[in-house]
Amino acid sequence: MFCEPSVFNLEHTRDILNTARDLGFPLKIHADEFENIGGASLAAELGAASADHLVKTGVEDIKNLAASSTVCVALPCTPFGLAENMYTPARQIIAQNGLLALASDLNPGTAWCGNMQFVIALACRFMKLTPAQAIAAATINAAAAIKMEDRVGSLEPGKQADLLILKIPDYHHLGYRFGENLVETVIKKGKVIDFS
Repeated sequence: MFCEPSVFNLEHTRDILNTARDLGFPLKIHADEFENIGGASLAAELGAASADHLVKTGVEDIKNLAASSTVCVALPCTPFGLAENMYTPARQIIAQNGLLALASDLNPGTAWCGNMQFVIALACRFMKLTPAQAIAAATINAAAAIKMEDRVGSLEPGKQADLLILKIPDYHHLGYRFGENLVETVIKKGKVIDFS
């Protein structure tokens, strides 16, 4: 649901999300990318799975999100692609104990980038996340944003074995190196994928 002044206003967004919920659909909202009109707090109020973008999200909205089960999804490729100066206030979300996820927002309009290594690098630079915070946001927290954290997003017994083996000495390099493919091996559902 795209809650922005030139798309759906807050009242229309509420009506559409309530109807979607009544029909059994999980709720997700695009909010506060360009202007804060209350979409983030609405997501928290309605128990949306996630609120995405959150660039212009204010302190009270962050508190509302943190007090809810709604995952805050930052999409740093979008402000980067638009040459904007503001990014999701990730440090404030984490400080309020909100659950922060990272995603690429791959789309032809504003963020034609599906490279999660670059997303992590942007999050470390512009949102001031540590590499560990960015990796958690891009894995287990991202799984929570789609209500799949019980099946994917971390290496635990009983979960689907999806993982990457990278050509780096340690995880800090994910936030430091960008513009090159660091992947050595891809494992999907416990099986090595052969790209040759």
